[in-house]
Amino acid sequence: MELPRRSPTDVYTRPGEYRELERRIRTLYDPSDIPVVVAYAFDWRTRLGPFLFTDRMLIPAGPRAVASALWAAGFTKIRIVLGEWNPKFRPSHARLDGEPPQMLLVSSMQIHSAEAYRLIEDAWRMGEHRPLILAGGAKAIYEPWDLFGLGPDGTVGADCVVTGEEFVLLQLLERILEHRARGETMLQAFRRVRDMGLLEDIPGLVYPPDDRQPPEYLINTGIQRLVQNLDEHPHPIIGLGLLERPHHRAGLERRPIPLDRVRRFGKFVSLVTTHGCKFHCPYCPIPAYNQYTFRYKSPERLVDEMRVIAERTGLTTFFGTDDNFFNNRMAVEELFDAMARGRIGHKRFRDAIWFGTEATEYDVYKNRDLLPLGREAGLRAIWFGIEDMTAELVKKGQSPEKTVELFRLMNSLGIAPMSMMMHHDGQPLYTRGSLYGLINQVNYLRKVGSASVQVTILTPSVGSRSYEETFQRGIVMKTVAGKPVEDFRYDGNHCIATEHPKPWRMQLHLFAAYATFYNPLNLLRTLLRPWDKCYYEKMVYQVYGMAALVRSALAARHWILDLIKGPIERFTVPPEPKFRMVPASGVSAALLHYSRAS
Repeated sequence: MELPRRSPTDVYTRPGEYRELERRIRTLYDPSDIPVVVAYAFDWRTRLGPFLFTDRMLIPAGPRAVASALWAAGFTKIRIVLGEWNPKFRPSHARLDGEPPQMLLVSSMQIHSAEAYRLIEDAWRMGEHRPLILAGGAKAIYEPWDLFGLGPDGTVGADCVVTGEEFVLLQLLERILEHRARGETMLQAFRRVRDMGLLEDIPGLVYPPDDRQPPEYLINTGIQRLVQNLDEHPHPIIGLGLLERPHHRAGLERRPIPLDRVRRFGKFVSLVTTHGCKFHCPYCPIPAYNQYTFRYKSPERLVDEMRVIAERTGLTTFFGTDDNFFNNRMAVEELFDAMARGRIGHKRFRDAIWFGTEATEYDVYKNRDLLPLGREAGLRAIWFGIEDMTAELVKKGQSPEKTVELFRLMNSLGIAPMSMMMHHDGQPLYTRGSLYGLINQVNYLRKVGSASVQVTILTPSVGSRSYEETFQRGIVMKTVAGKPVEDFRYDGNHCIATEHPKPWRMQLHLFAAYATFYNPLNLLRTLLRPWDKCYYEKMVYQVYGMAALVRSALAARHWILDLIKGPIERFTVPPEPKFRMVPASGVSAALLHYSRAS
């Protein structure tokens, strides 16, 4: 179900409060001697689809943001470990300046949860010398109970789950440091602070009442407050200087990657630019997580981030981790105007950077007069969540007529349209004389100028309005061929929820759609049009798309065979939380259960 929201008058932190908190921790407690590892969990079984090669080239924003916040608050003995770069990393083998970590922060999406569990279980092998284990990320936000009671007998787990952003994490750490005795580890201090009930007034935490694993129940302190001004967060250049070099060893290097060498390993940098979306699609948890707000960075801050990163690392390809970049016209216009005036050395942003982002077709079409300014700002691609051209699945203002006009305009400016589609029950693979079929829509998008296509299968998304209903309809698979359907299959690339009597056909539809778009004939068509202003993007995505299609099909062959031979057992009710959640005594029931409807 959707996350509840705070009272509209209590959604945000006080302006400047984040910076004050950061300064207090750094100056009053000097945590520079505390070794910290921020580990980003990554399950390699999720590497399917046309963009599977970019996961190792894109430096994700989440773990960098957490590490930047810690470093700015004084935790300067810190390292970021990315699972896609360091698949054999073990917290029990980690040493920073010869010391084991005192804190392990594990960040995970739902599809990477198995790897997060492995990292947590490995840390417990250190016994009483293990670090304080804090879990965060999308998995922790929507299903915090799953980070406890791990291992074969359920006797290991996280110490605390942070269901909010950096502000919540720093509040927790300040409280621990405030009561930490001389010579105490962070784990020992956390246990004492928890036992004294001193964490219950920090919204955005979930933790067990004592050290027992599995816990009897979990304490939930409620929904976080949001930092409204994203400029208050630390500069992302900090996190880029804390990355562990890619390798296949269990331990850590002596030093992180120097800033001027980061581009040898990562090619794209993800940047937080805006948060929030006005659309309330039933399958999407994003609006509720943002408590139906829209936040964005100032134009000056965003320009400075890109300029500093480009000058100090040489990285000039940026991806905005937006929910809907064009959500607010005034914000977009101000950002584009500042970026158009930005310079890196003697070059304008237009010539110096490559910037891509996400938006809805409805909003971009409505503000299409801003696209020439966007191109001057360095905008080179927009990923559209079109989902279904005929709006049978969801209506977000998309239509074939708008698509043609918008994509032609973008191509004329050198801004590549990137289409994201969603295959769903009732949609056939092909239809004669209409645009409803999946292949019909994919072909149409290529012809009107889409540089790439991503097709996913409609999958229940935890935290969305339709999540429980999907399970109650009895279409979500619980086991296939006697094997449980694990979290990593909830990625949209695996058919796990369908009324189709032969689910394997839905899975094959996905690969048929990709083969329709990514193939040698379409590559040749692209190569013969060198005057196309999106020539480079279309050529690169054709090459990568074909290679990814072959690799994805090979990786999915066992799953397809399991779907064919069965049997398939399905859920009839949504999965129950692993542990009972009890509101903290310091949080009012009215706040915990405040909903948008009320």
